[in-house]
This record gives sequence, C-alpha cells and structure tokens, in this order.
Amino acid sequence: MAAPIPAPRGVSKKRESITALPLYYEGFLHKKYTGEKNFKKFFAELRGSTLFLYSDDKNTVYSEKLELETLKAMVVDNTNTKSNTAVFTLTLQNEEVQLKIDNVDAAEEWRGFILTLAMLKIPTKLQLLPGQLYRLAEVNEMERERRATKPPARRVSEPCAAAAAAAVQHSVSETYDDVITDVPACFYNVSRSKAIEMLEEFPDYGNMILRPGSDNLNYAVTIRQLLPSGPTLKHYRVTSVDGGYAIALETPITVKSLNAVLEHFIKETNCYLRPYIMEQQYDTRIVMPLEKPPLLAKMGFSQKVVPQAKVSPMIHPRPPLLRSSQSSADDDFYLDIDCPEDKGCPDAFKKELTQKLQTRKERQEKAN
Repeated sequence: MAAPIPAPRGVSKKRESITALPLYYEGFLHKKYTGEKNFKKFFAELRGSTLFLYSDDKNTVYSEKLELETLKAMVVDNTNTKSNTAVFTLTLQNEEVQLKIDNVDAAEEWRGFILTLAMLKIPTKLQLLPGQLYRLAEVNEMERERRATKPPARRVSEPCAAAAAAAVQHSVSETYDDVITDVPACFYNVSRSKAIEMLEEFPDYGNMILRPGSDNLNYAVTIRQLLPSGPTLKHYRVTSVDGGYAIALETPITVKSLNAVLEHFIKETNCYLRPYIMEQQYDTRIVMPLEKPPLLAKMGFSQKVVPQAKVSPMIHPRPPLLRSSQSSADDDFYLDIDCPEDKGCPDAFKKELTQKLQTRKERQEKAN
C-alpha cells in the first residue's frame, strides 16, 4: 500500500507551533461540498479528531478544517470500479463534504483513520496490513487518553484564536434554536461614514467592523490599518451566495459563515486585525428614586416612606415572679392577682397584700 506523503520538516514544525494537537496521518486529497461541481486539491493533516486542509504541502496556515467528532455517517462511492480513485461522502453536523483520494490503498487507510478517530473504535472489515492495523490501535488509544484529559472549555487550535473568538457573539456553551444566522459581535447597522467615525474615535475597541452593504442586501467589512504613511481605511464587499458568503478579493474567497469571514481577515493579517467590540457599561449600585414613578402614580400607587427613629426603642421585659426558697408549699409570698400600674388595685388584692406583709413582719420578729 502507498505510504502517505509527509510535509517538509520545517513546515511540520511550524504547524506544530500553531496547534498542539497530535499528528496521526497526512497526505494529499481532493475535497468539495456536496452540490459543487469540481474538487479542489488540498494537503491534509489529521491532528486529533480534526482534519486540517492546506492549499499545498508548504503552507503553514490551513484553509479549512473538518471536525470529525461531529461525523454522523460516511459513505464510500464504489460505482466507478475501473478508476484507481475512491470518493467518501462525510455527513457532519452542519454540512456534507466529499473527499476524493487518487489511490485506493491510501483511501482505505484514510477511511480507517477517519472512522477510528470519529468513533474511537477501529472499524471492522478494513483491508489493511497488520502493521497498519497496529498503528490504528495505537492512535485509538492515544486519542482516548487525549479526550479523557481534555479540559471542558473550548479547545483552541487555530492561529489567532483569541482574536477570532472575539468575533463570535455567543459562547459555544450556550444553546439556542437555530432560527437566525449567528451575527458576530462586531456587526453594527451603520453606514460607511459612521463605521469610519467609530474606528477613528475609539481605536482601542478594535480595527474591523462588519456592517450592511450599500445595497442593504449584502455585507461589507471596514478596516483601519496603521501604515508608515499614516492611518488607512479600506472597505471590502461580502456577498451572500448559496451555502455561504463570498469575499470579493482578487481571488474570491467563499466561506460558510460571517464569523468565518472575519476569521479569514484575521488570519491573512497575522492577527493584526481585531473585531471592533464596544465596551459595555454596567451600574454597580441600586438607588431609591426620590419621586414616585409616573406610571405608578397614574395607577394610584403611593410610595411608602418608612419613618426612622432617632433612638431605637427599647423593650423592657417584665421580670417573672420568683418563689422564695424559704416559703412553704402554699407559698405565702406569691400573689396570683395581677395589678396593672395604670389601673387601681382591687380591694381583695389590698387585703391579701396587708395580710402577707403582716405575716412576713411577724416571722422576722420571731427570727430576731
């Protein structure tokens, strides 16, 4: 079977500095989205569970990537038995891609690696040599360990990831119904002149704005660059096409989303361009309004004012009546009649009180 064609050593080292994902397999293949007419040739690297596609084997920055963890199905086209090529149709989470390999032996090895890394399981009925099957088993074990130790946060493997991530409006941990297309946070519904004013007034916020095009049907990207001759402003047209967006450059570039449009500008300028993100101001105190809100006033509600005492009131509890330890069982000194201070004491209480005091006086005299 044909061995994969490795990239030049210096190029491989450069790519390793961009992503820390382990390299499992590499070689040339052709790729197109289902519905496109022609295949485009790429040099592919299978790093981790991601397939990175480069325009050639000497380019250090990838053009596209496919996440194999989202693979739902893989179909092999066996209709053309006379040709030495094989075509795979990959159904991913949000797209369907076709890969063509010019050698059936290499295609079988590609199929084994793709399915193993997508399912973390070596597929059956592979027409591979024992050494190749051993390599698949080794890769499968390495990938299992890598995913087990992978942090729960989003893995960053692309160049300029921090700047590119700022262009995305929502975190990937958030889940929403896919009703509208994700709009980057640096999209502002402003005119060309207003976009220029924003970039010049607050350069610290960023230097790239996505805005509506002049026809209000497509989009435009406005950027501000500091060149030796001074600040320069440029505008690029972005048109909506079937399945994505086309950037009107000398060699037009078609990508799948508006976020991918911004990522392309960031990569092409080696992270010089940054999405323009306005700082959001938040209050940290809640203040009670002095006047009654107009809406509540119309509804008949009044604002309650709680009076504040200058001295906090004190409550003096009434001490309980204690029985004397020297008293007898019938407790001569315990009075069961309550006599409030603001009301006169009844005659029965006065009579009983006089008797108790007389008894107490007599006992004291005997004791002396």
